[in-house]
Amino acid sequence: MVKAIVILSVMLASLYAQTALFEKVRSLVGDASYQKNHSYIKIIFSPEQSYYHNGSVDVVKVAQTLKDNGLLQLFFKKPQELELSFTTNGDALYFVKIVEDALQNMGYYNYLLEDATLDNSEFVWKIKLTSEYIMDPTVFKKELSKNNAFLVNIERLALTHWRYSIDISKARLNAYKLSNNTRVNLKRSQYAYWLDVRYSRVLNISSLNRNHWYPYIAIYDRRMRLLDIVKKDKVMQRIRFTLPKDAAYVKLDDIYSMKNIKDGLQIEAR
Repeated sequence: MVKAIVILSVMLASLYAQTALFEKVRSLVGDASYQKNHSYIKIIFSPEQSYYHNGSVDVVKVAQTLKDNGLLQLFFKKPQELELSFTTNGDALYFVKIVEDALQNMGYYNYLLEDATLDNSEFVWKIKLTSEYIMDPTVFKKELSKNNAFLVNIERLALTHWRYSIDISKARLNAYKLSNNTRVNLKRSQYAYWLDVRYSRVLNISSLNRNHWYPYIAIYDRRMRLLDIVKKDKVMQRIRFTLPKDAAYVKLDDIYSMKNIKDGLQIEAR
């Protein structure tokens, strides 16, 4: 009797695992494509156990296999309005910064905030944009990993509406790390510079030769809460300031355009 129960339990667990995997495949490709390519899908997802990680479907690996076999539709014949939702159980401001970094690195610059809501412990950040393609899940995962954030689930709610669940419990910003008595030369950049100043108390910033820098400096704590802003509506060659007690990150920008910083900046941390 006991042996029969054990065998039945194993069979049910195996059946559930198969169902979870193929339901995820169905949700990513759509019902019509799933039915049309069902036999082929069975072949390419064998052995099924290899598509699980810690008991859950490895959704990024599933998406990569679908993409490699021409079953994941990422491109449109003409630009479409997309709705992308990003969810987390972590800190909202920190989360938005991490997702924005990943989007910019993937070439998504022009998007509109559609909604931002906190429901119980889940934060949802929703944007709209016009594009000829959907985000490649494997590339998105790679960009998130630069900040030690992890893509844990992907849902296709409609052909142009996708939802991404992200774990930021171990996340950290991909920023220049400064320590006491160090000097760093920052090269020219299209985007604002981010500094990790957790081990610094004073910053001396020098603007190099051809720059016309109008400083905009934002100082944040470790959860991306704004502590202070230092800005000058005039060209500065040097600027020095003491960091607030809880400072963790500093964003160096220009009031008008990063194009004003042609030769980069030199940072001295003390």
